[in-house]
Amino acid sequence: MAALLMLPLLAGCQTERRQLGQALSGKPPVVARSLIGRWAMADLNGGGAVAGGTLEFSADKVAGSAGCNRLTGRWTQDGATLSIGPLAGTRMACPPPAMQAEQRVLALLAAPLAVLHDGQGGVTLIAQDGRRLRLAPKQP
Repeated sequence: MAALLMLPLLAGCQTERRQLGQALSGKPPVVARSLIGRWAMADLNGGGAVAGGTLEFSADKVAGSAGCNRLTGRWTQDGATLSIGPLAGTRMACPPPAMQAEQRVLALLAAPLAVLHDGQGGVTLIAQDGRRLRLAPKQP
């Protein structure tokens, strides 16, 4: 009987062990569900904000705009790795600069991403090849 009562405690220890392993690995810490909320695309690869670019994360879904078309899909986070997709989206034509920025955003979001939280409440999503998307909290 006592062993049955301990099962929930052991499951909680597994999460703590994973967090400790993450901390000892030297990788940036990631808090589960820390992306939930509304975000503006503040900077794409050092080239500035994506005009109209937004992402909104809920429990397991993501939606938003990559500057031209609306997008929606699922997301998961395993330790320091964020996976988004597959994504579905509208297919409107926009001016070439908006379409090019959107293609760069969608290609970045399709890659496995590291999540780096900064001290100002922002988040940077980083692909293994160095591409980056900085997200800033978006006011409702």
